[in-house]
Amino acid sequence: MRPTTRDVLTREVTDWHQQGLIGRPLLDTLLLRYERQGRFLAALLKWLGLFAIFQLGLAVLAFIAMMAESALLAALLLGGVGVGLWWFGARLATDPRQLHPFTGAALVTASLAAVFGAFVLLHIALGGEPEGQAIPTIMLLTGVLAALMAYRYHLRWPLLLALLLFFHGLGAWHAYGGHGAYFAHIQDERLMALAALAAVALGLWHERWLETGPLRRCAGFGGLYLIFGLLYLNLSLWFLTLFGKPLAWVLVFTAVGIGQIVIGARLRDARFTGFGIVFLAIDLYTRFFEHFWDQLSAGAFFLVAGALAMALGYGFERQAYGDRQP
Repeated sequence: MRPTTRDVLTREVTDWHQQGLIGRPLLDTLLLRYERQGRFLAALLKWLGLFAIFQLGLAVLAFIAMMAESALLAALLLGGVGVGLWWFGARLATDPRQLHPFTGAALVTASLAAVFGAFVLLHIALGGEPEGQAIPTIMLLTGVLAALMAYRYHLRWPLLLALLLFFHGLGAWHAYGGHGAYFAHIQDERLMALAALAAVALGLWHERWLETGPLRRCAGFGGLYLIFGLLYLNLSLWFLTLFGKPLAWVLVFTAVGIGQIVIGARLRDARFTGFGIVFLAIDLYTRFFEHFWDQLSAGAFFLVAGALAMALGYGFERQAYGDRQP
């Protein structure tokens, strides 16, 4: 069996398991048959090699631009690299023999990252400041370009980058705060929640209708829309409940978490169920933290939280498996 065929079968059975179509025992049986020995190590080494080459190339370009002290020169160099990566990656990705499909997708995605950097440098070279709405606008424009590439070459990696750029261009950002602390922020949680809900609806429509019809070669695109939509929908609603926000948002967040569990059970879709359970647990922990952190010592707080988690886990497990005979 060709290595590319083994890779396709491995990805498909893994997707089936993640969607709840097959159980873990069947997944393990199929992976033993189709997964190549040492596949993970070989893939890791390949990605590390690509990353090292890309970073070394960028370091050389940055050194040249610094010596010339020209942002315009740096933009032109990085843009040239982006075009070269796109040309070479597109050839590998569209090769009928599919000898290097993952490498081609990675190079196309890296070309988009280079284009984003070139746009930023060009904006600086023209006298602009990397503040305000300039960077979000460039992120959205690059996201549109990435989405077009994804549909043109039927690649999921550029679509993943497009969704990241789209949501972060709308106003989601994170930063390192020092001392091992990270900060996340969404500029307008209500707008982000609406955009994420639209992404969820688009993902379902894409997956259940488009990918079974005119966009059969774009299999998996709907899943990306769905996962990103659920992630940012839950994050937006969670942020709306923090720091003394109105009780109405707490009720909405809780209702959405329960609703996802119900929808997941109805559609037999583990993605809805998984996000619902995780963020409902986060909701309960957040409420517990808000009401009892100041009333209890740290040790007592974590002891009670752990005991409650174990009790809930035992109850759910007994509800699911209690009627089965050994």
